[in-house]
Amino acid sequence: MAGKGVLKNSIWGLASQFGQQGLLIIFFVIVNRNFPKNDLGNYYVANNFYQMMVSFSALGLGQWFIRQLPDEVDQKAFLNRFLKIQIYSGIFFYIANVVITYFLYDDRMILILSALIGLNIIFDNIIYTIRNLNIAQFEQNKTFTVLTIDAAARVLLAVLIYVYPYTIIQMSVVLVLIRIFTLNLFLRISTSKSANFSSIMFSNVSWDYVKKLVFANWPFIIVGSVSVIYWRIGNVFISKYLPVFNVNIYEVSFKFFSVAELIPVIVSSTIFAVLLKAYREDGMEHFNKLYQLFFKLFLVYGFLSFTFIYSFVDPIVHVAFPKQPEAAYNTKEMFLTMLVFPTAILQANILIILKLERKDMWLNVVSLFVNVGLALTGFMFWRTLSVINFSIFISFIVFHLLQDYILVKNKVATVLEIVYGYIAAIAGFAGYVFLAKYLNNYLLFVLFWIVVLGLVVGTDKRIFEFIKDKTGRGTPAVEGNE
Repeated sequence: MAGKGVLKNSIWGLASQFGQQGLLIIFFVIVNRNFPKNDLGNYYVANNFYQMMVSFSALGLGQWFIRQLPDEVDQKAFLNRFLKIQIYSGIFFYIANVVITYFLYDDRMILILSALIGLNIIFDNIIYTIRNLNIAQFEQNKTFTVLTIDAAARVLLAVLIYVYPYTIIQMSVVLVLIRIFTLNLFLRISTSKSANFSSIMFSNVSWDYVKKLVFANWPFIIVGSVSVIYWRIGNVFISKYLPVFNVNIYEVSFKFFSVAELIPVIVSSTIFAVLLKAYREDGMEHFNKLYQLFFKLFLVYGFLSFTFIYSFVDPIVHVAFPKQPEAAYNTKEMFLTMLVFPTAILQANILIILKLERKDMWLNVVSLFVNVGLALTGFMFWRTLSVINFSIFISFIVFHLLQDYILVKNKVATVLEIVYGYIAAIAGFAGYVFLAKYLNNYLLFVLFWIVVLGLVVGTDKRIFEFIKDKTGRGTPAVEGNE
C-alpha cells in the first residue's frame, strides 16, 4: 500500500507540474504579445525580485515539515505553529523586497509593481506549507486541482485583454486577487478542519523555537535560495546594464529552459529512492553502475533538449513571440547549459545520498560566485545578453567539475569515465553544429537521433534490462555492460 501511495503521489505531482506549466505558457505568450516592451521589462524586474525573496522566505523548511509531521502527537497544533512562522517570514521578506527595489531602482512603475507583486510572498508561504501538507498526507490530487484552477484563472485574465484592454499594473492587481482566491481554495480543501486564521494567530510560537528550527536547517535555506538566485540574478544585471526590453528577451529564453528542466528535476527526485536503496542494500559496485546508467540517460536528455532548440526554436519564437525575435538566438546560447544541467542535478542527488549535503551547499555557493563574478567582469567589456548566458554556462561547468572531483574521491566514478563523458559531449555538440550548416533541420534532427539512440542502446543493454526490471517484466540487472 505504501508503494502505491508513493506512486500515486508522484503521478499527481507530475500532472500538477506539467498541467500548470502548460497553462502558464499560454498566459506568458498572450501577455508578451499584448504589452509594450518597456512595461513588460518593468513587470519582469519586479517579478524577478519577488521570486528571489520567496526562495528565502520559505526558510528551506519544506522537507523538514514533511518528515516531522507524522512524528507529531498534536499535528493540528504543529501545523498552526508552522503556518504562523511562514506568515511572519513572508511579511518580513515582503518588506525586504520593497526596500531593496526602492534602493536599486528609480522607476516609479517598478516600485509600484514590486509592492503589488511582492504581496504574493506572504500568500505563497502559506500555500507552500499546504502543498507540503498534501505531500505528507499523500493528497497531491488536491494540489493538482487547486493549481490547475489558479493557472486557468490566469489564462482567462490574459484572454480578457482581447476584449477589455488593461494596463500591466491592473493585471498585477488582479493576479494578486487570483492568488488570494487560490490560497482560500487551499485552506478550504486541505486545512478546513485543522487551521484557520484565528487558530494560526493564537498558536504559541516562541522566538527560541524559530531560531533552533532555522539554525538546524540553514544548509537547505542556502541551497534552495541559491538555486533561484542563480538564474534570477541575471535579470538584475540585465536591468542595470542593458535597456530594460532585454529583460523580456531573457524571460522568453528562460521560459523555454524552465520547461526543459522540468523532466530532469522531476525524474531525479523519482529515481532518488532507487539510488538510495542501491547504496544502502546492494553495495557500491551496483550503486556505481546504476549511477553510470542514469548519467548516460541524463546526458542524452540534455543533448536532446539542446538539439531540439538549436534546430527548431527560430520558427517557434517567430510564431509565439513576434515582439522578441532576438529571443531565438539567445535561447540557443542559454541551452548550452542544458548540456550539463541534467547530469549536474543527478550528481547533486548522489552527493546527498553520500551524506555530503554540506559540500553540495558550498558547491552551489561557489558556482553562484563564479556566475556573478563572470557576469560583472563581462559587462565591463561587452554589453550583451551573451555575457549572462556564458557566465551561467561556465559556472555550471565549474560546478560539474567540482562534483566530478568529489565523486572520484568517493570512488563513485573514475577519471576515465568522466573524461569519456566530456569527450562525448564535446564531440556531439561540435558534430551537430557543424552538420546544421549543410543539412535540413528536420532531416538532421531525425538522422542524428537515430544514430545516437542506436549507439546508446546498442552499446549498453542495461537500459532495456533496467526498464524490464522496474516494470516487472524481467530479472534485476544493471550488473554489467555487455
